[in-house]
Amino acid sequence: MSEHKPFKLFIDSAAKTKKEIEEEVKRLIRSRINNVVEDAIRDTKDSTEKIPPRENIYYGRKPQTSSHLSADELAYAPESPDSSSPDLVDKIRAMRELGQTFYNGYMLRQCAELTMVKQGEFMQDVTDDFGRSAFCAIDRPVYGALSLEQLRTYFTWRTDARKGTYYKTDRPYVILYCYELLNKIGVLSSADAFNRLVDVWENCRSFCPYLDSVMPFWLRDLYAYSDISEDFMELEKCFPVQSEHSDEITAQFIEKNYHGKLDYLMARSSYNLKGSIFLSDETRDMFDEALADVLIALDEYFGKYDITLFELVCGRTKKDHSWSPFAGAYVDRERMDGFRACRISPTERYCVKRGQPCHERFEHAPYRSFIGYVLKSTESVLRERTGFRYSIVPNLSLVLDDFCNRDRLFKAASDPEFAAVIPNAVNKWCDEHGIYPKPKERKRKKKPDHEDELPPEYGQSYAAAPVVEIDVANLDKIRQEAEETARKLIIEEELQESPPADEIARMTACIEDAVFEEQTIHIAKEVYSQYDFSALDEGWRQLAESMEAQQLELIKALSTGRADEFCREHGMLPESAFEELNAIALEHIGDCLVEYGELIPDYAEDVAKIASLIK
Repeated sequence: MSEHKPFKLFIDSAAKTKKEIEEEVKRLIRSRINNVVEDAIRDTKDSTEKIPPRENIYYGRKPQTSSHLSADELAYAPESPDSSSPDLVDKIRAMRELGQTFYNGYMLRQCAELTMVKQGEFMQDVTDDFGRSAFCAIDRPVYGALSLEQLRTYFTWRTDARKGTYYKTDRPYVILYCYELLNKIGVLSSADAFNRLVDVWENCRSFCPYLDSVMPFWLRDLYAYSDISEDFMELEKCFPVQSEHSDEITAQFIEKNYHGKLDYLMARSSYNLKGSIFLSDETRDMFDEALADVLIALDEYFGKYDITLFELVCGRTKKDHSWSPFAGAYVDRERMDGFRACRISPTERYCVKRGQPCHERFEHAPYRSFIGYVLKSTESVLRERTGFRYSIVPNLSLVLDDFCNRDRLFKAASDPEFAAVIPNAVNKWCDEHGIYPKPKERKRKKKPDHEDELPPEYGQSYAAAPVVEIDVANLDKIRQEAEETARKLIIEEELQESPPADEIARMTACIEDAVFEEQTIHIAKEVYSQYDFSALDEGWRQLAESMEAQQLELIKALSTGRADEFCREHGMLPESAFEELNAIALEHIGDCLVEYGELIPDYAEDVAKIASLIK
């Protein structure tokens, strides 16, 4: 009760206001916490646990006050004596005694960030010229974890790095120097620290590739926590490694500038347009210009459903839940200028949400099948309008599969109007630019070789042939004469045996009752029962089922590049075999399969599916 007496006396007093009472309570609580922390520190120093003497081991200069070693010194390997720099050794030992602890309510814990800053500021003006390089393999280096030789190696390397000379060294030394710059140790300003980090990244990434994975994020975080007036997009141009996405292209999509986006879409498409036999240097510009009109039409169409084409094709900014400022580095954020909301690029920014710093990053759109459908649909119409000999058919079901969990997207793509958006846009562009298929030339019959030898009057008599007039009244007479002639030409019955009349009637009835289609299906199932093509699409299934066994084996050989060898083994002419395959393919899928003795790349995937079903 005695320890609560001041508080009780204070409560009994009615001479203070409510605000003054609250301040007094806070003061008493802070005083109590400080007393607990001081008692914990005092108990730690008065601990009876002692380190055993180690007088037989030499650690540089021997302690003058005691022959015992401290716990910090026991963590390092024995160091070689260095009488040439006693002041530096003393400074390093003094640095090791610096540290920062905090009380978390249960125990005293060392704070690596604050200790890093204290020791770094203590050693920021140190220079050295160590004669050798000590190996170091610490993942997250701090001063207190390095031995004397390692520290001297680091300070020697740092001395040259500050002069602009970066020689090859172990990764921990480079990372420790980056920690110093992030904490603005040994620099003039935040901008100076930023520029020095870029310089380290550019000169050390050849022997320290780890910088490529962490430096882009460290520099962004440093920019957000520092007062740097320059625009980040201008500073980013000096980075040795650019962003994973093109800010310029995405900015153009935001501004609805859709010209020149063919390469951008090809890189994000599920359809391999680069392997298309239609795309060439002559057709690329035409494809790119027509695609711009397609994107404009799609943007207008999806706008009716409150969907932006930017989100479908490029992506969107999304909160980075894994973001932690300066991840992987020891940084005291209290030394920073303060967090500020800023835009890194058109698709990346730092902001404040619910009172806490937040990082929003660009997330690429996952709809690769949709982009592939756009490209393939555009190519399909262009093939038709340019009179290309082979046609292709886009598959809308892949787009619906991509949108199946997105209600608005699925509704927009399943609308019958959507299927006509792309063809209408391409046809309109082709009409405006006068692109029409060339008319097919009519094949003229070849003149006979002896035509030049005929006399002139032969051609004239042929051209002026008399018109034959038929008297309709004599048709019955002509018919009777024809029947009489036919009877005379028939072979006598005794010279040719014929089945009885009842047998002929029975066979005729069987033929009339038979269902030809069902019989042919039954026969086809018996012939191809060893193969099951039901998993294929409709056109390709019909194609496979209409082929003979040898043709299916040829299909399998085509998919593996052994078509010529297969034809030689079976005594077949490759040209004739390929023509037969193309004739069947034209009937069922509307296009050829083989060109110049090789499988057309556009259908390699579908043919491979058929080949995989052939045992």
